[in-house]
Amino acid sequence: MADQKKEYETPDTVITIATQADGTTQDSLAEKSDSTLPSPTRSEKQDGDGTQEVERDLGSNELAATESYAISASVDTTVKVTQTKPWYKTPNPLRWGGIPPIPDKPIVSREYKAGFLSLFTFGWITPMMVTGYKRQLDERDIWTVNPNRAVDPLTRKVNEAFQRRIKAGGKRPLLGALLDTFRFEFLVSGIYAFIYSTLQILAPFVLRYLIQFATDAYTAKSRHQATPPISHGIGLVIGVTLLQITQSIAASHFTYTGMMLGGQSRGVLTSMIYEKAMMISSRAKAGGISHDKTPEPDSTDKSNKNKNADTNGNSNTMKSKKGKDQNAKGDLKNDVGWTNGRITTLMSIDTNRIDLACSFLHLAWASPLACIITLVLLLINLTYSALTGFALLVIGVPVFTMAIRKLFHRRKAINKMTDKRMSLTQEIIESVRFVKYFGWEPAFLDRLEQIRLKEIHAIQALLATRNGINSISLSLPIFASILSFVTYSLTDHGLEPAKVFSSLALFNSLRIPLNLLPLTLGQASDAWSSLKRIEQFMLEEEREEGMVWKPEGEHAIELRSASFTWEKTHKQQKAEGQDAVQGKDTKPKTDPEKSGTIESKASSDNEGEPFRLQDVNFKAGRNELIAVIGTVGSGKSSLLAALAGHIRKTNGDAIFGASRAFCPQYAWIQNTSLQNNITFGKELDEDWYQKVIEACALQADLDMLPHGDQTEIGERGITISGGQKQRLNIARAIYFDADIVLMDDPLSAVDAHVGRHIFDNAILGLLRGKCLILATHQLWVLDRCDRIVWMEDGKIQTIDTYENLMNNHQGFQALLEPTAPKEKQEGEGIAADTKELTPVDDTADPKKPDKHKKAAPLMQQEERAEDSVPWSVYSAYVRASGTILNAPLGLLLLILSQGANISTNLWLSFWISDKFQYSTGLYIGVYVALGVAQALLLFAFSLLLSVLGTNSSKAMFQQAMTRVLRAPISFFDITPLGRIINRFSRDVDVLDNNLSDAIRMYLVTVGSANAIFILIIAYFYYFTIALVPFYIFYIGAATYYRSSAREIKRYESILRSKVFARFSEGLSGVASIQAYGLKDRFINDLRSSIDSMNAAYYLTFANQRWLTMRLDALGNLLVFIVGILVVTSRFSVDPSISGLVLSYVLSVVQMLQFSIRQLSEVDKGMNSVERLRYFGVELEQEAPLHTIDMRESWPEKGEIIFNNVDMRYRKDLPLVLQGLSIHIKGGESIGIVGRTGAGKSSITSALFRLVEISGGSITIDNIDISRIGLLDLRSRLTIIPQDPMLFQGTIRSNLDPFDEHTDMALWSALRQSGLTQTDEKTEDRRDNGPKIHLDSIVEENGMNFSLGQRQLMALARALVRDSRIIVCDEATSSVDMETDKNIQLTMAAGFRGKTVLCIAHRLQTIIGYDRICVVDSGKIAELDTPANLYRQEGGIFRGMCERSGIRPEDIESARDTMTAFNDTKRR
Repeated sequence: MADQKKEYETPDTVITIATQADGTTQDSLAEKSDSTLPSPTRSEKQDGDGTQEVERDLGSNELAATESYAISASVDTTVKVTQTKPWYKTPNPLRWGGIPPIPDKPIVSREYKAGFLSLFTFGWITPMMVTGYKRQLDERDIWTVNPNRAVDPLTRKVNEAFQRRIKAGGKRPLLGALLDTFRFEFLVSGIYAFIYSTLQILAPFVLRYLIQFATDAYTAKSRHQATPPISHGIGLVIGVTLLQITQSIAASHFTYTGMMLGGQSRGVLTSMIYEKAMMISSRAKAGGISHDKTPEPDSTDKSNKNKNADTNGNSNTMKSKKGKDQNAKGDLKNDVGWTNGRITTLMSIDTNRIDLACSFLHLAWASPLACIITLVLLLINLTYSALTGFALLVIGVPVFTMAIRKLFHRRKAINKMTDKRMSLTQEIIESVRFVKYFGWEPAFLDRLEQIRLKEIHAIQALLATRNGINSISLSLPIFASILSFVTYSLTDHGLEPAKVFSSLALFNSLRIPLNLLPLTLGQASDAWSSLKRIEQFMLEEEREEGMVWKPEGEHAIELRSASFTWEKTHKQQKAEGQDAVQGKDTKPKTDPEKSGTIESKASSDNEGEPFRLQDVNFKAGRNELIAVIGTVGSGKSSLLAALAGHIRKTNGDAIFGASRAFCPQYAWIQNTSLQNNITFGKELDEDWYQKVIEACALQADLDMLPHGDQTEIGERGITISGGQKQRLNIARAIYFDADIVLMDDPLSAVDAHVGRHIFDNAILGLLRGKCLILATHQLWVLDRCDRIVWMEDGKIQTIDTYENLMNNHQGFQALLEPTAPKEKQEGEGIAADTKELTPVDDTADPKKPDKHKKAAPLMQQEERAEDSVPWSVYSAYVRASGTILNAPLGLLLLILSQGANISTNLWLSFWISDKFQYSTGLYIGVYVALGVAQALLLFAFSLLLSVLGTNSSKAMFQQAMTRVLRAPISFFDITPLGRIINRFSRDVDVLDNNLSDAIRMYLVTVGSANAIFILIIAYFYYFTIALVPFYIFYIGAATYYRSSAREIKRYESILRSKVFARFSEGLSGVASIQAYGLKDRFINDLRSSIDSMNAAYYLTFANQRWLTMRLDALGNLLVFIVGILVVTSRFSVDPSISGLVLSYVLSVVQMLQFSIRQLSEVDKGMNSVERLRYFGVELEQEAPLHTIDMRESWPEKGEIIFNNVDMRYRKDLPLVLQGLSIHIKGGESIGIVGRTGAGKSSITSALFRLVEISGGSITIDNIDISRIGLLDLRSRLTIIPQDPMLFQGTIRSNLDPFDEHTDMALWSALRQSGLTQTDEKTEDRRDNGPKIHLDSIVEENGMNFSLGQRQLMALARALVRDSRIIVCDEATSSVDMETDKNIQLTMAAGFRGKTVLCIAHRLQTIIGYDRICVVDSGKIAELDTPANLYRQEGGIFRGMCERSGIRPEDIESARDTMTAFNDTKRR
């Protein structure tokens, strides 16, 4: 959401109202250009949100154990310290003296112990300004936060006050808690606001007496009468100057205290939201409950009450009056649940609105007060004539308020479009590998462009309306003054310069309060709704353990008639009602966040009902190994989630006798070192750690890594294989050393031999003597387990020992038939999974990593701007709008509008002095015409800039998005996704909503100031003497300020990214954090990040005020000089001109301040242009999409020949494929096996040209694929990936994203893949209530389906695509053996006569294939039929079969089954 700006310091300042992304308005005095992540859907996911981050060492030399680099690599902050020259060789006196050294570590903010005078003048920040001017600031130069403003103690205070007010039954506990904590700052800010608002009106009024003095002197001189003494004039000049000085000081301190109040509130609320997110119940999160009262911490009474209320699964919303009021309002009803996206929105957007509103909240009462004082003074000046002008203003304000409200509604509509665009952008970027595999880039770009086009048109319409409002509001005081002066003139009053120009200055001073009143109220109303939203979240029901802890009990776990349920999301509830009427084209409302359902609702009898575990009775001993088995969707993962406390208990008892650790099906990997991911916040015990590494077969991986276990893992573990990720997950659970360990299918993603090593050494080794619950599809482990739990449809079918089940249970016997033989003795030692974080050649000699050497970051450093933005970026921005000629056109309109502005008031002075002796009517006519012309020209200029700015944004977005999607896959490996998404969210948002406004305000203020100086010099040429040094000081101060301000702001953005990243990362890992009981550690980590960010954030406020105080001093000096010039020239210059000049000079001070701040805003905006342009121009590109014309039917046979292929992932890495040659005949099925890291997946990358080969050639049907366009190649191939990617939407939109197939074809694919019953008819899919249908909702990443179900959907997608060549990459690793067998038969039928390459860990999957290819160290080690390879004594494949218990008769049986099935299908 965009940042907000508004300028309103003192009279005559050019005001620009900017209604921003969230419908609020922005003020440039506030200068809070905070970077917030866009789209709540992500959600913001959010991000998180971010660009880059730096390791922040605030006093400790080592990072905390859970330190997360969730954005990117450290930023290069190397500072070149040049040798100091002697002072006489440095012409700039500001550079005299030594260059301050870089400190070893940051010091505490100097504000903490600064004296009164230093605080009063902001002198305490001068050392920072000096350092920033003499050299580039290093991160260690940024002082740590003032301890009085640290987020930890403040959050504790607010939390205590919040709980106190809840107990007392207060109406608005959160607002009250904030007021209790920040009462002193709020009152001080109010006092400054009163002084500032009063004096900004009084200064123009006192001007009347100074002009009257000049008039009296001029008249007396012309009539040869006694002139008033000069001392009177000088006294008045001193009086006006003192008023200005006092007002400047009050304005600076009012702004600073307000900003600090907002910044502190924001930090505290962010911390509180994060803490609550760690505790919110799954029911409240899914939108099933909306509490008014939150359970107090450690309140067992309340917990028990809630537990009883939960028994029937009903919402126990309290019926207080407040609750009714809240629920009456649609925006506060928790009917959509608290997805991670919504929670991130609270943190990013809602806290930002509160921050901005706090800054200038007092103007809500100070502005009306200023208006009343002004009216009184105008009545003194112009008598009742002032009422006509004032009436126009009074009528105008409500009209504008209504217009601004309409803008809010427009902005809400635009926000939905932006959210839609961001959701799609995020999904595309996150699944870019998948998009490339399928050749979907053009189709997705086209879909994105359609959304973007609508968004840009809506933004242009909004900006046009807004510019109209701005232009009229800027002209309102002019029209009001015109009306008053005309009325005054026509009621037989003479136009006296003193009264007229004093009134003109008063009318101009009214601009500020009148413009700011609706804006401040709008901002306050936004903040109020945001505060209510946050309060509603804070009052939600908290997660109850639901478990009774009995450490002394006999059993480790005991469930008595326990029932558990996942939560029904708002989306599911809506879908229930809509399903009956939805047609093919109906698109469900999407929500970016998973419902938390691991076992899908698809497993229940009714599509709309969430999955439940019913009446579970089960005991686990303290040293027992229990396996949980069942088909896909039977409830295995749900049982483990229930034991981990992730789903709600609705009935029965759950008793735990010890601490627990949880190894979920999806490994939650932090972007930090491998060691930190394993230790997960616990102290490092070197011996235990080493044992865990060995047991999880990780040692060989560590030996291959450049920095051993200190090597940084990429985002979400993207740079390590599925097997490594899962073993790291297992290692974390074991290292935690809990007495109860829950493992959800931990061996599915690893090779069979590695799985056996882990089972023997970790599960049966290190975990011996503990209670271990193991959900698994690996049936070979069952005879080594103490007991087996068989799940079916959310119920436990049976619990017994392996022997009893084999003897007495027919179903169990049938299940185990495929794995009949007992495992044979393991052969040679286990080879670990040795795929390096970045793919590496297994034959290379692994050097032992240097543990003491600092790990090089894996992620590429973000290109970081230094100094100002180059002119080439400005030129590119203008060119993107259409043509470079747009720049002179804009300047012409600016000059004309400024000319009209000056001419209007100059004409007024001519009228007063009757310079041309025209009739009053003519003077009035020209005066009104000039006023209208000024408004129209300003509108034209504003509109032009807005249209050109949005055109540039549209063009640059399209260019950048296209180039990013066409970037090679290596770019995504070394670039954090958060950084890419940040550019397409925040940077694009700046271009859309902020930049053109900032440019307009800068040009208008600079133009106005220069026009005023020209006017003053025309009449007071001595003013030039004062102006030259003024310009020198002005430019000097601006340069001095910008040197440090730019760097501090950059660090603040970097550190803000870190907060977003920590926040998002923590939200995504709540399940693991809760299961391991590490909530407090993660909360403290986030608070530390907030303090680091605020340290820089608060410095940006202080250095702005530092500049303001000094520029105000210069400006006030100018006022004094002009006043003295008027007094000394009182006899020679017409009083009407003196009045005009004096009324203008009061405003020029603020204009100059404003222009520097706006230049800084433009600089920041152009920095976003530069970053987006980098993506649009600089990124390396893949080969073209189209090269030669390809026939539609290619490939007809599907013959593939790899001829001596070499491949490496990036230039600086070793070969992963070396001289690989293989001839695959058309229609042949080839199984590819080998240890992880051997190069199996690299064959896929080479075939799809995801990575270009370094040597050799690959041909398909005699055509070298390097000659073919990438789109032509990839669109003719199909892959079923190991990690199946599903997009938000429906099953239909996932199987057929671009509506190319009929419903009949889609249903056929669903049936063939086993997702629906084979006897189910299309027409009665609604009536029979199938488990899955085409309009079933797919949530973000398909997280409302189990991994097995998602793999089946990927198979269905491949069946729909109907390619000649199909590649399966571990496509069935997460389904049970029976389902796997059915899938193989489906593939044999569906892909009959097609070329199939299948990479598999499970040898049973591929022993029926035509040939087996064994890959080792990037080469083909063995290649023949399965039977022939088995006959090779000592062969790799033979060894694998023996370790997996596969016999020659199994191979024959599999082959016969496949052949028979094909024959049946053929008949």
